[in-house]
Amino acid sequence: MRKFIALLCLCLLLLGCSDPTRYTSLSVPMTTESIARGRTLFIGLGHCGFCHGEKGTPDSPPSGGRIFSDVYGDVAAPNLTPSETGLKRWTARDIMKVFREGTARKGRTLSNQVHVGAEWISDSDLIALVSYLRALPPVEKEVAARSLGFVERNTTGFFEGTKEVEGYVPTVNPKHAAEYGRYLTDHVARCGSCHSSPASLITSADYLAGGRIIKNDQGEKTAPGITNSETVGIGGWSESQIINYLKTGARPDNTKVDSNFCPVSFFKNAPDSDLQAIARYLKSDTEGR
Repeated sequence: MRKFIALLCLCLLLLGCSDPTRYTSLSVPMTTESIARGRTLFIGLGHCGFCHGEKGTPDSPPSGGRIFSDVYGDVAAPNLTPSETGLKRWTARDIMKVFREGTARKGRTLSNQVHVGAEWISDSDLIALVSYLRALPPVEKEVAARSLGFVERNTTGFFEGTKEVEGYVPTVNPKHAAEYGRYLTDHVARCGSCHSSPASLITSADYLAGGRIIKNDQGEKTAPGITNSETVGIGGWSESQIINYLKTGARPDNTKVDSNFCPVSFFKNAPDSDLQAIARYLKSDTEGR
């Protein structure tokens, strides 16, 4: 454990500089603790396999290929395994840049709509995710990358904005349940990527207010509001009901969410304490944030 902490501190020190080459010599600790934390995030609240998994389930390899839609149209989720057709040739710096700057190798940019919020995941959690990705069995599967031109980026994608986070991103102490819950909601589970209403020419995005159309290879749905409003949100839900929903997909009225659109099969793998923190945050004054 002491070895892991020492290596982690070294990694965080290297990440603390705002120089764009700050990840070049980054050494990612391939320890049991780091890989285990990365796995908890990946198959839990981070629900990475929901898009990147072969079948969109926690137990399927993240070899990519599933089709999703954003403001630009259809896009195939890439292969995240350490294979030749995946991340084998990617350095730790390459992976860090995807999160912190929204840019991949060869100058490609990621869909901000899908990944919004992930740029602020803490350094310690991000390092753990990189450790886990490198520990996965390689799966060879070529997934064609989408190509977008300058015009599309600056017309269709006008409201996406740019994201770039420099320097050290600290860990939020889980003892501060509401703030930790906000961190998990906004930056790990990234609930706003579906549940925040989209911006327009005359309005900004409305935080967790719902209304966004979610499309994937199973069809499309309109995401509901999940603020603490009793009329257009989940203000009438108790914390225990929110936790039960995250574990089972069952609403208080005993109806169930379509698991093709909400990754409850991943959320149920999260620690109970994390689900409790999210529930407490959502029951705080999320309406109108």
